Amino acid sequence: MVRFRAHSSPVTRCEQSQARVPPLRVPSALLVFAVGGALLACEPKLVVGQWSCGDSDASIPLRTDPVATPWATGFENAFCDYTQSGGFCFADAAASNRIVSAPVHSGQFAAAFDVNSARSDSYQARCVRQGGLPGAAYYGAWYYVPAQVTNRAVWNLFHFQGGNPVQHGLWDVSLISASNGDLQTVVFDFLGGVKRGPVNPPPIPIATWFHLQFFLKRAANATGEIALYQDGQVLTDVANIITDDSSFGQWYVGNYADGLEPADSTLYVDDVTIGPTP
Repeated sequence: MVRFRAHSSPVTRCEQSQARVPPLRVPSALLVFAVGGALLACEPKLVVGQWSCGDSDASIPLRTDPVATPWATGFENAFCDYTQSGGFCFADAAASNRIVSAPVHSGQFAAAFDVNSARSDSYQARCVRQGGLPGAAYYGAWYYVPAQVTNRAVWNLFHFQGGNPVQHGLWDVSLISASNGDLQTVVFDFLGGVKRGPVNPPPIPIATWFHLQFFLKRAANATGEIALYQDGQVLTDVANIITDDSSFGQWYVGNYADGLEPADSTLYVDDVTIGPTP
């Protein structure tokens, strides 16, 4: 039986005190697919090594402003493309996010997200775009998984949540271990409380960059649509469903893990995009 441990909400240091938001709760049968997140009350200036995001607060969009597209980051400016667009990056106390020069998909740099899934203070390290999400858009990122891992609970790559002021999960794109040990993608629908495919997807490659794209057509009634692409191949496409019941949204990219063997994991991410076309 899979055990899912409650996890803490992401927090940052800022001048105002911040309350922790309780973890998302879903039925136990669905926990293997579910990942929660939380809204930050404020985000700090980011300084990474010699990188400094020095723009004034006046030039940074409010967290509730519409998310402008197209948008992209290859981490050539460290994590500044997130902070300067009104987003943020964070890591649990014993987790980390860092900029690396190898492996990279393009350019000179990529981001590494390190967690230890056996520690309650090291479940997640991620970056977040937030605001009024586009009516329909493709959310993409290149991932690099350096070694084969067995997942016995949750290994999340993309997480969408919405709601203002109360945040709740919308969509997850995660990795699960197949019976033969391969790692495969899975899409979980929080609003519907069901897995949305794919069926018999190809395994993700190990120690090779691969591309994930998630198409989200937002709708509070049964006119929405989602689709998942892996390296340009459509793995699942579901239409005429409720996809988003909120006006404010967050898109998490990075590494959230609970129940991996071995427990330590690093995911590399590069060339993150939001756009109107694949």
